[in-house]
Amino acid sequence: MDELEEHKGKKIVTYCTGGIKCEKASAYLIEQGFENVHQLHGGIIKYGIEEQVADFEGKCYVFDNRVVKDVNTINPTIISRCYITGIPSDRMVNCANPECNLHIPMSEEGAAVYKGCCSEECMKHPDVRPYDGTGAYGKEMNGYNPYKGWKRRENN
Repeated sequence: MDELEEHKGKKIVTYCTGGIKCEKASAYLIEQGFENVHQLHGGIIKYGIEEQVADFEGKCYVFDNRVVKDVNTINPTIISRCYITGIPSDRMVNCANPECNLHIPMSEEGAAVYKGCCSEECMKHPDVRPYDGTGAYGKEMNGYNPYKGWKRRENN
């Protein structure tokens, strides 16, 4: 909050992917004394769909299995480059070395160079995960089941 203090008198607009996190952020800013706080209702994805924006460059990074989502469907552009080859790529993957786990743009061609790793050093790591082409690695739950004992309530 200290870093935002200088912006207290200015107009602030918050936005997020789907409109939930910005609701919380806006409420928190108002609680902290910011008065001119606005938000993009429904999030950037809904805005892109409704307004058919052509000026949004790149993709929107989302925190679910989609990873990246188009906002501009009129003339989408790829602005990121493969970490390995430098060619345009919007595929986001995790390095196959679990101790590195670097989350980077990596083309299919780039992934082939180091078998899903970000470097030769990571590729030689003893615990490297097998690369399946996605660069997404499920979390091991060590036997933990968040649904254990959970029962669905019946609708009344």
